[in-house]
Amino acid sequence: MYLADLMEKSEAGQFIVLSYLQQHSTSSLKAVMSETGFSKATLTKYISLINDKTVDNHAALSIQLQDETLSLSIGPDTKGRDIRRLFLDNAVKYQILDYLLYHQQFLAHQLAQELMISEATLGRHIAGLNQILSEFELSIQNGRLRGPEHQIRYFYFCLFRKVWSSQDWEKELQKSERRQEVAVLEELCGAQLSQGQRLDLALWAHITQQRLRVNACQFQNIEQKMQGYFENIFYQRLHRRTNDFFAGQHITLSQEDGEMMIFFSFLLSHRILPLHTMEYILGFGGEIASLITQLIQEMKSLDLLGDYIEDQVTYELSQLCARVFLFRGYLLQDKYKHDLELRHPYLWSEDDYRQVADTIFSKLPIFQQGTSLDKKVLWEWLQLMEYIAENDGQVIKIGMDLTDSFIVVSRMTAILRRYLEYNRFISIESYDPAKNYDLIITNNPIHQTQQIPVYYLKNDLDLEDLAQIRHMIFHKET
Repeated sequence: MYLADLMEKSEAGQFIVLSYLQQHSTSSLKAVMSETGFSKATLTKYISLINDKTVDNHAALSIQLQDETLSLSIGPDTKGRDIRRLFLDNAVKYQILDYLLYHQQFLAHQLAQELMISEATLGRHIAGLNQILSEFELSIQNGRLRGPEHQIRYFYFCLFRKVWSSQDWEKELQKSERRQEVAVLEELCGAQLSQGQRLDLALWAHITQQRLRVNACQFQNIEQKMQGYFENIFYQRLHRRTNDFFAGQHITLSQEDGEMMIFFSFLLSHRILPLHTMEYILGFGGEIASLITQLIQEMKSLDLLGDYIEDQVTYELSQLCARVFLFRGYLLQDKYKHDLELRHPYLWSEDDYRQVADTIFSKLPIFQQGTSLDKKVLWEWLQLMEYIAENDGQVIKIGMDLTDSFIVVSRMTAILRRYLEYNRFISIESYDPAKNYDLIITNNPIHQTQQIPVYYLKNDLDLEDLAQIRHMIFHKET
């Protein structure tokens, strides 16, 4: 499922054009027409509508058409989620879904009146939604959202995570019950959550709060999946703090287990729990741990992993396995973000692991749902392979030998660290002749006789230098 599936035809078309240009900021008119299938007249109309929309909403975004070339300009403070909201706010399908989260059910004539559409039009939109929602095992029947409760919450989490504004997040984080939930979880884990983890936890808690208001209690599906975790010590600790996670909300004894199972399934699969907590949980076995073991065995059989597996790699594999085991479906941001069919996903990789992925996942049917989650999981697995290929568990030491002031050297070191995304497998320091290095970066020709690879700077660090340095680090001959 794509976000554009929730939009009206014109908005969806505009969004597709904009999504393409976000991946290719400058492109020929012909290339965009070929990619999108839109005629020149339709494309120019959509560009005009996009520009009008952004002006009306005071968004710092514009598309210029000059000499048959399209150029996208986006202001530094313009957030992707704000852009996505521009195209969704007036979308009937999105409005229906939003209404269903905050109300137990709707009467067709009342909702049609509220949305200022006919009942027949409402019926067509609901039919379209049911087709889309089937990926998540959900449907709208008799004015209610039906399906496994953990899937309903997961769907709304996928949706709102892409469209909530900064103001939405801030409002939620300021609530005392959200702060309490963060504090209790940090206490149980013995570690602080990152800001991103707090945001995700707050959003999930918000959705949970709304679902409790509509008396949601379809827990049979998640119960089956979580059978092996009832005796898990961390789960039991979590369960004992039920009241701390549902502050001010009445939960019957019959609902307690179901609610905590859903909450636990979210924590296991959305990078909320710190590494040591996940290790502790998985150490007690269970279906997810078994699935990780199978995946690692398949990867080792193809020589993708050595004897030593870095903890962070195992953690990422655990998140992929938990996600496919516990949930179905995914809401892709747009057609181009995870477009594996048309282009290689990585700029720097010399290897293409897509065929390897097909071999591995064909032996693990759970990874082949036939939903958009397949694409998301494949993308993340490929990113992980890139990480493994680049790092290989070895720390790379770089010595900076520059005939410049301390300030200049410090600045250039900071630029290089930032460019290498603060990779913890790369150490950068001022050159010391008494130490061994994997690479020396210098503007001084004294290293010509050394066996160590040396990169000579022409002037300052520019993009070409940075690209070549990265290539030397990650693609040196073994």
